[in-house]
Amino acid sequence: MEELVDFGFVEREELMVSPSGDGEPTLRSAHFLQPTVNSTDGSVFEIPIHCISSVPATFEPKNWALEVKYNGWRYPQKEWRTWVEKMCSLHESTWKKSGIREAIWSSTYKIQINNDLVLGLAEKWCPDTKSFIFPWGEATITLEDLLISGYSVLGSPFFTGLETEELKEIEVKLNQARKELNRSSSKKPDHGAWLKKFMGSRSDIEHEAFLALWLSRFVLPGSSSVIVQAVFPIAIHLSRGTRIALAPTILATIYRDLGLLKERTVALAELEKSGDKDQVLEIPLCSPFQLLQIWAWERFKEFRPKTNLIKIGEPRCAQWHKQMTGVGNVRTILDSAGVSFDWRPYVKPLHNWNLPEFYAEKEMSVSVDADLPEEFSSFALCLRTSELVGLDFVENYFPHRVAMQFGIDQDLPGCVARANDTPHVAWNCYSKPITCETLYIPPRLYEAGVTTRYSEWWKHSKLSAKFESEALLPIKKALPSVLSTPRRSKAAKVSSLVGSKKRLKRTTESSCTMSTEVSVKRLDGLNEGDGTPFCSSSSLKRSEKSSKTLIQKKKDIYVAVTLGKPVETSKEKEKVCDVPASSVLSSEKLPSSLLAKELNNSPVPPGFAPKFCLVETRDSVDKDDPTTAE
Repeated sequence: MEELVDFGFVEREELMVSPSGDGEPTLRSAHFLQPTVNSTDGSVFEIPIHCISSVPATFEPKNWALEVKYNGWRYPQKEWRTWVEKMCSLHESTWKKSGIREAIWSSTYKIQINNDLVLGLAEKWCPDTKSFIFPWGEATITLEDLLISGYSVLGSPFFTGLETEELKEIEVKLNQARKELNRSSSKKPDHGAWLKKFMGSRSDIEHEAFLALWLSRFVLPGSSSVIVQAVFPIAIHLSRGTRIALAPTILATIYRDLGLLKERTVALAELEKSGDKDQVLEIPLCSPFQLLQIWAWERFKEFRPKTNLIKIGEPRCAQWHKQMTGVGNVRTILDSAGVSFDWRPYVKPLHNWNLPEFYAEKEMSVSVDADLPEEFSSFALCLRTSELVGLDFVENYFPHRVAMQFGIDQDLPGCVARANDTPHVAWNCYSKPITCETLYIPPRLYEAGVTTRYSEWWKHSKLSAKFESEALLPIKKALPSVLSTPRRSKAAKVSSLVGSKKRLKRTTESSCTMSTEVSVKRLDGLNEGDGTPFCSSSSLKRSEKSSKTLIQKKKDIYVAVTLGKPVETSKEKEKVCDVPASSVLSSEKLPSSLLAKELNNSPVPPGFAPKFCLVETRDSVDKDDPTTAE
C-alpha cells in the first residue's frame, strides 16, 4: 500500500462538477483534504458492499417489530435550569476555561424525539466508513457538529487520572454520597435523588456533584438514570477549569450506537421475510442521539421544524427547544434530498449567534505554529483523520470522505492506517501535533464540488455494491443476529430485553484499513454494576482479511450453489464468512421460531460481513421513561 499523508491540504487544477454531477465540468484550482488519491488505481477507500443492505420493504416504523430505548436521550429535570442558573452565577468563568459553558446551557433545552427520522438515518449508516450512504452522496456527523454544540475537541482525554490528594479526597466524598443513596429507600443513586441531595445544599462539593449529574444525564449517560461513577474524575477536572476533550468521546458513542441500530434494521428485514409477526426486536441506545437529530434538522430542510428566536447568550440548540414537525416517508425524502441538502449550515448568519473565527468571509492560509488560535486548532482537529476513544472501545474518524461539509472540494478518499493498539495509542493518534505548515480556511459561502473522477467513481461504486449485495443474498440470509422476543402489548413489555452477560464488540473495518489485533482493558477499573457510561464492550478485534478476498470467496460459494457443483470443504473454504460451507448451503427453510433463535445465537447480523459482532448493553433499571423530566 502506498504511503499516504494523514492530514493536510493539496491544491491542484482539476475538472470539477457539482456534487450532483450535473452541468458541464469546469477546469479550476481546487483544494483537497488529505489523504486523497487522484487515480482509481491508487489506494482508494472503497464503499464496502454490506453498506447497501436489506432494509424493511416499507418505511413504516410504527408497524415495525422494533422498539428503540433512547436511554441516552434525556430531557432536563424540572429544577435543572434553576440549578444551572445558580451554578453559572458562581462558576461561569471556570466553565468557559474548561470549554463547557455552552454545552451545559444546551442541556436545559428539550429536543423532542423524532423516531422516524432517527431510524431513517440508521438505514443509511455504513459502520465501515462511519458515514451515511445516500443515493446522491456521502455525509456524516463530525467533530465540527460536536464543536458547534459546545463540546471541546481540545484538552486532556476523559481517562485522565486525579493526581493530588485534594482531588482524590473530593472523589472519595462523591463516592460516599453515591453509597448513601444506594442505602436509601430508592436503593440507587438516581438523578432525581442526587439533585435533591445537592441542589442548594451549600456542600463544599456541590459544584462537582452538579457536573457529575450533567455528565451522567446528558454527556456520557449510562443505560439507566443513575449517577455514573466513572464520570467523577472528569467532573472534578472540569470543576478546576481543566479542559477535557469530550467531543471525540461523545462522537464515538454516537458512531457505535448507529452501528447497532443499523444491525437491528437489517435484522428486522430478515424477520419480515420469515413471516414471523410474533417477535419484537429491542435495542437500548446509550448515546445522546439528540445531537444526531439536530445534525439532521440543520441539514435537511424537509425535516426542519419551525425554529425559536435565539436570545442573546443562548446556545444554538435553543432554536429547537420543544419544536417538532410531522414528516412524510423519511426514506423517500432522504433518497431525494441531494439538491436541497445543506452541506454547511453553520456558516450562514443566525440571529444572536456568533460565527466562529474559522468561518471566514475570504479564504485564509493560517500558519500552524505555537501561536495558532484555539478556534483554528479546534477546526484543524475536525479535519484530520484519527481515532475516537470511547470508554473501552475505539471508533474511526474519516472527515476526508465528507470534505464538502467543511467547504473543501472532494476527490477520491484515500485509505487510512489504524493506530488503536490500545486506547492510549489511539488517543495519541487523535491528539498528536498538527504537522502541516499552513491551515487552509475556505470562504464560508464557498460551494465545494467534486472531481469528475470522484463523480464517476461514486456512480460505479453504487452500482457495483448493489450488484454484489444482490448476488450475495443467499449468503446474507445465513448470517442473522439480534436479540428478539415475542411481541406483546406495550404494557407487558419489560424495560429491556438485552442480556446482562458481557459480549464482545468489534469496531467495523474499512475495506482498506490496515488491521491489527487489539485488546482493550477498562481504563477506569470499574466492574459491571458500577454505573459505567455507555453500553460497554470488553475488547476490540481486527480481521486480517481484505473484504475483496472475502467477496471473491463468497462468490465462489454462490456460483457453486447455483450451478449445482460440489463445494470444497477445505479449512479455507469453511472459514469463509466465519460460517461453515455446510451451513451456507443448507436449503431447508427454518420455522419462524427457530429463525428467532438463530437471531439470538448468530455472531453476526444479516447483511453484514462476519467481522461484526454485537456489543453488550446492560439492562436498564430505570422503570420510568428515560426521557421523562423528573
